[in-house]
Amino acid sequence: MAFLGDYHTHTHYSRRGAKLHAVGSVLENALAAQKAGLKELAITDHGYCHYYGIDGAAAMDKLKTDCKSAEQITGVKIYMGLENNLDPRSGKDETLPALMECTRETLEKIEIVQGGYHAMVGLPTMLKNLMFWTRNVIFKFLPGRKKLICRNTAAYKRAIDEYPIDFIGHLNRGIMADAVEVAKYAHSKGVYIELNGRHKSLSKKQIKQMVEAGVEFICNSDAHNPDSVGTFPLAEKMIKKYHIPYGLIANWDRLPDFRSQNFVNARENNNGGKTNG
Repeated sequence: MAFLGDYHTHTHYSRRGAKLHAVGSVLENALAAQKAGLKELAITDHGYCHYYGIDGAAAMDKLKTDCKSAEQITGVKIYMGLENNLDPRSGKDETLPALMECTRETLEKIEIVQGGYHAMVGLPTMLKNLMFWTRNVIFKFLPGRKKLICRNTAAYKRAIDEYPIDFIGHLNRGIMADAVEVAKYAHSKGVYIELNGRHKSLSKKQIKQMVEAGVEFICNSDAHNPDSVGTFPLAEKMIKKYHIPYGLIANWDRLPDFRSQNFVNARENNNGGKTNG
């Protein structure tokens, strides 16, 4: 028994000009996945609004070509995704989209839709980003904390409602929301909660409550170099330490059934319509 897929990995498409945020090509990630015995891999480089985000539509088209080529070479099914950024303002202002990169044009191109929050991304000025991050991470007992948690929780739930999100990456990293409420809501909509291979953002108590509610998780490497693809040290540690049943891990000895239609179409095109989950 083993992990069969890794659905959160980065390549040199996560960059700012010549400055790389992640190293390695799509092919190098695919070769690492092949070596690790994975059947599926997703490339989910950072969204356009991230400081090290993929550089627009032309880069997305090149990434898609690279994914197809690497799939043909390695035999590993490769999905092109995007690590979208949650806009925390959307929990208060319903006129704002909950995810910043997920335009209709973007959604037509990607096969894995990841939703998650990144610090210092989303607010219109650096000062406002810094103030929001400070309230969430450092001064957790400031007046208005409960109201902030409520708004952030609403932002996550709006994203789940309004976009075909397949999983929520590193839930509550850098942001305060009611993680258990978000996880339960995600589960009711067929959305997985990520156990990230690099970042711990959920407490033992939160995970225990999620397990009791039957929430399903997905373990991902969040690899920023090919050597990390298919490795989940922190996630595996949490599984053992917090006694998470492997039956709730969507990519353990099975393939996850993501909900986005582009993913469903891509998998069906790969195996003639047979499901693996």
